[in-house]
Amino acid sequence: MRYLFVLLAVCAISCEVVVDVDIPIKPASITVHSTINPDSTFQVQLTASQNILSNNEFSLIPDATVNIYEGEILVETLVQNSEDGYKGTLKPLKGHTYTIEASKDNYKTVQATDTIPSSNITIHSVSFSKNLKEYYNQEVYTMAIEFDDPNDKNYYEIGLYGPQFTFDRSVSPPVITDTLLVQYYLRSEDPIFADTYRNSSGFWAFSDALVDGKRVKINFSIQLYQLVSVDEIEVTVVLREISRNLYTYKQTAGLQQSLNGDPFAEPVPVYNNVKNGYGIFGAYQQTTSTVTVRKEE
Repeated sequence: MRYLFVLLAVCAISCEVVVDVDIPIKPASITVHSTINPDSTFQVQLTASQNILSNNEFSLIPDATVNIYEGEILVETLVQNSEDGYKGTLKPLKGHTYTIEASKDNYKTVQATDTIPSSNITIHSVSFSKNLKEYYNQEVYTMAIEFDDPNDKNYYEIGLYGPQFTFDRSVSPPVITDTLLVQYYLRSEDPIFADTYRNSSGFWAFSDALVDGKRVKINFSIQLYQLVSVDEIEVTVVLREISRNLYTYKQTAGLQQSLNGDPFAEPVPVYNNVKNGYGIFGAYQQTTSTVTVRKEE
């Protein structure tokens, strides 16, 4: 019986078939990375795409020609301002449609188009209250934001910024020596985010499918550990209305990121609105609200 088992094992090994798969290697294409808004001048980064077997870092594309069109009118040619980007001097306008066209020797010319959202979104209120629950012994606060959604199809994202302190602890009590503005990490279980994957930028993106044309109130939870050292801080809530292109890109990119490391997950194609290339040329407009949050005992 022992010899039969060995024989079967040898047969199984000898029956293994090695198949060479011929994976076509496509020439590199221009990949566009750009989001535009009325508060900033046009900026774009161009990189070269890679084949599926490559482990190299993405290479930046220098010395390209990058044109911006409003409708069919050329409004600006961007200038390479560093080794990693192209920048203009004009700012896009709300409600206007823009096209980026990028060309470079040995690459196909690429184009992408998007429109700056034009709804006048107003934040009605932002409130903070201390949560009874604690998270890893840190005080947790609830943030509630309210705004009116127009009676159209709209897409949004919400983020929060606040101070980060550096202390001189050689004295008592410690003295603040530096303050940086950083993005705070938000958590939420609001139903409006049921199909949302928080993207790497730290913003929560969502559509108005559940709240179209209504007053919207969304709750978040946040650790405000800064209030351990000071009695109050100023934070800034950012509410962005984003284009459908940008929303779809963020959703698919977030879903792909959430599946990273799962060997049984099906691959998720990340949304791309660049003709003859890859990437995203997206648009948004934003409104902000600055709030003073005081320590609650």
